[in-house]
Amino acid sequence: SPAMKEPMLMKLSVDGNTVKNVELRMGYTHKGIEKLLEGKNPDQAMYVASRICGICSFSHERAYIRAAETIARVNADERTKLVRMIVFELERISSHLLWAGYMMHEIGYDAMFQFLWREREKVLDMTEDICGNRIHKNISKIGTLRYDVTPKQCEKLIEVLNGIDKKAKDYEKEIEKNSIVRERLSGVGVITKRTAEEYALVGPNARASGVNNDIRRIDPYDEYGKIVFDSVVLKDGDSMARTLARMTEIGESIKIIKQSVALLPDDKIKPFALTQMKDGEGIGRVEAPRGELFYFLKFKNNVVERAKVRTPTFAYIKILEQLLKDVEIGDVPVIIASLDPCFSCMERVMVAKNGREEWLTEKSFKEKFKC
Repeated sequence: SPAMKEPMLMKLSVDGNTVKNVELRMGYTHKGIEKLLEGKNPDQAMYVASRICGICSFSHERAYIRAAETIARVNADERTKLVRMIVFELERISSHLLWAGYMMHEIGYDAMFQFLWREREKVLDMTEDICGNRIHKNISKIGTLRYDVTPKQCEKLIEVLNGIDKKAKDYEKEIEKNSIVRERLSGVGVITKRTAEEYALVGPNARASGVNNDIRRIDPYDEYGKIVFDSVVLKDGDSMARTLARMTEIGESIKIIKQSVALLPDDKIKPFALTQMKDGEGIGRVEAPRGELFYFLKFKNNVVERAKVRTPTFAYIKILEQLLKDVEIGDVPVIIASLDPCFSCMERVMVAKNGREEWLTEKSFKEKFKC
């Protein structure tokens, strides 16, 4: 794509510097994960699912486990649920900081990019302390977890999060007030509430346009029903609103983690060993950093017979065909980045002008159109 090193072919037809038509072509990193899940036992399948995405691997773990626990008719203990929430919200903070830093880099604000990623490193350090890994957490099991958290880890976690919370609020104010940032983001890539509903957008992209579809609210799982937090809903629907929505969500995730730590019972996580998965079907919905992540699983004879996964990016990427029409080509990278799409590596973009087709990489696209 013209905005990031991700594998999507985007064909832009332009008149001067104005985009007139957009065609998307995807599937360049289709790995057949759903087919790969088939024939795997419950533990094996969880590891495959967690590797669908590196940024939100625990979201995939949690969606898979929710579907599997529905089939197995297993209900985890309270401490397990709360620790899951702690890890989940750490992943959300990490994802939002990664994206916000990249967004600032996209508009040339590299100092802010470095500040945001510095804070993300602290989140990854805490994730490693709790899970043993910075990226792929691999702590989930049906009905329980592989690792518990200690009082010392919780104390350190709260201390680190207090510092991140203060920094994140300061950075959010700077982003909102900076005249150059406002010029690049305000009024750019506007998605109205009606359009968001028509395209069934999910996550912060939907909430930035006034559509509150937070799965933690409408279909609570774990102990989210006991936690006091706000789903960040804005109304402007532009690139600035999507940026501020994610920045504000960082503070809400910190609130959730603090409350989860406070609610942790003294009992240790209860071990659970699933000897045989029941035959049946189940679904798992979770609010991943980019929105609703959906899993459908069907087990038979203790292995996955059928799996269906719908990721948040797949739910909203097609809106680009409408969103990029009649915009200045220099705004294309900003609009794409504002949606926080998640693919894998790098593809190309083709620009068709005056009947001629020209293939450009991300670097050559930005050099040619000075964006």
